[in-house]
Amino acid sequence: ERRGGGEGARLFRADMRSRLWFSYRSGLQPITPSGHTSDAGWGCMLRSAQMMFAQAMLVHTMGREWRLPVDTPYLELPSAYRSILCMFADRPDAPLSIHQIARAGEEVGKKAGQWLGPNTVCAAMERLCERGALGDGELKGMRVLLFDSTDGDNTIYKSECRASLSGGNSLMILLPVRLGTHMIDASYIGKVAATLSLKQSIGFIGGRPASAHYFVASRGSLIYFLDPHVTQPYVPVGLGGEAPGQHATWHCDVQKRMALKDIDASLTFGFYCRSELELEELCEGVLQINEMLKGYAAISIGYERASADAGGWDDDEDDDEDALGPAFGYEKEDSDEDDGSGRG
Repeated sequence: ERRGGGEGARLFRADMRSRLWFSYRSGLQPITPSGHTSDAGWGCMLRSAQMMFAQAMLVHTMGREWRLPVDTPYLELPSAYRSILCMFADRPDAPLSIHQIARAGEEVGKKAGQWLGPNTVCAAMERLCERGALGDGELKGMRVLLFDSTDGDNTIYKSECRASLSGGNSLMILLPVRLGTHMIDASYIGKVAATLSLKQSIGFIGGRPASAHYFVASRGSLIYFLDPHVTQPYVPVGLGGEAPGQHATWHCDVQKRMALKDIDASLTFGFYCRSELELEELCEGVLQINEMLKGYAAISIGYERASADAGGWDDDEDDDEDALGPAFGYEKEDSDEDDGSGRG
């Protein structure tokens, strides 16, 4: 829904621009063992996952209301922001770099240059976090919980979330869903849009045949996204002065949108809960959406799964000929750019 012109549109643009934008890069150090020096043409889902994880990390350290100050020199930006950006630096030793994600993909037989679906790339990111990628600083208390897509029930289980939140931790919840046969079924469109309006939502990753995006806000049946399909040259970044005047390369001033009906049915929602109270608010919000919109739920809430089967990697999404394929460049949409406002 539109928040009105003028001020509402300005606030929406500021929100979009404050999110970290990770796009294709060229001139990288070789991604082993493939030797790729660019992720153009194959890394869009990896970049989309980086963006969703980075948003959870920004909310964790800076709060949901933080906005990137305009024209502020890099070294005057908050140290938490600079630390998060450094974690995604395009170099082999950065904990959440394209190099590290590709390496985690190798563990399940997905070589750099091959397609990783939304659930598989999130599983790779979860593994990196389990191995200490978030470090011992401000992000130490943030847990990542990926639900098992093979269950096919699109359910957030409260008992598992509470276990992860114990001890004062916060939690990033990743929920893979399939909402149709090929594209999102019409019966789910209103529910997906409403889900993005929840306080705990950090968006979802997915897309359509030939491209993946990070979707963050909706207005009616349209959805706004950050697009990784722009190839930029490698820029070094560090806590010191390694990126003077160039941090704008990780932020986007263009608001792009597409129709929800044009998005592939396989996607992964992301949520961030700072406490058990926020978990309860999230669950209540999902239940209210299901009550208001009726029909099959896009997301369900359960207390405890019926079996004790552990979650894992789901490679089926990557082998389905109807699933998203590798992107070979940037496609300009007729209705991509918009200076309106959305919700999310």
